[in-house]
Amino acid sequence: MSEYDVRACRPEDAPSVADLLNVVAQASGGHLELPAEAIENVVNEEVLDPAQDTRVLTDRQGRAIAVGWVRLPPDGGHRVTLTGAVHPDWRGQGIGQDLLNWQLARASVRQEELAPEDDWLAQVDAGAADTTALRLYERLGFSVERYFVEMLAPTVSTPAALPPPGVKIVPYAPERDGELHAVHTAAFVDTWGYQERTFDSWAALTVRSKTFVPELGRLALMDDQLVGYVLPYADGPETLYIGQVGTADGWRRQGIATAVLADVLAAAHAHGYSEAALETDATSPTDASSAYAKSGFVTTHRIVVYQRGLRVPS
Repeated sequence: MSEYDVRACRPEDAPSVADLLNVVAQASGGHLELPAEAIENVVNEEVLDPAQDTRVLTDRQGRAIAVGWVRLPPDGGHRVTLTGAVHPDWRGQGIGQDLLNWQLARASVRQEELAPEDDWLAQVDAGAADTTALRLYERLGFSVERYFVEMLAPTVSTPAALPPPGVKIVPYAPERDGELHAVHTAAFVDTWGYQERTFDSWAALTVRSKTFVPELGRLALMDDQLVGYVLPYADGPETLYIGQVGTADGWRRQGIATAVLADVLAAAHAHGYSEAALETDATSPTDASSAYAKSGFVTTHRIVVYQRGLRVPS
């Protein structure tokens, strides 16, 4: 009898898969703790058919020891994300290579079905200290494309920051979701890796996500025009995850994001969160990590993003 079972992910696997991904991330120096609800949201919204495009390996006790998903790009996109992990105690048996090869094959099938004329890119990532995963990616033809950093800030000692004159910070309001989506799209359309989503697709992953914390979301308004925002998510009992920070075109470099972040961190502290976390592009042309440092965030972890084409040249 095999030491583990292989099957498609089921909804009830979410807690065990979250535990696995957190163990793998923390083993390489990561800090974030994905809740089970985040796993459910990603599988429901970005995986076309979980029965065909997910795999989980479970041990004799039913615990996830390895997992792989094929997360499709939105309509018109070209980057397919292959999320996968193998528990540190189960490495060295070829599980990771078999799983990633399966993901590449499934992604290729989906490309031929959905966008046969396009050239899709496969994307994977791992902590910079996870040398086992990095070697596997390189062995299968992936190359380093980008670096991201994970940053943390205590909520109790948030630096004071005031918005520009005339700009007011208000609580998140769902009736502004359409405007928020438009501002977000315009703010990020030229950033690396961004893939534009329809309103419903974007909302499902953000303001309609089970992990979204609307009472701590904040908007910056100028004469009732949305000029900035911060959208936070539950990451753990004491950590608030800052998922999206944006400033409307024409309003950047005026301290709006810093002021909104300061307001969110103060509110998070009042709600019992001791720290806030976020991830950002380490090589962003806007130098986002330096801007976040002004709000008290410090880099705690580096993430390496790899890419390769799905089609192998003949």
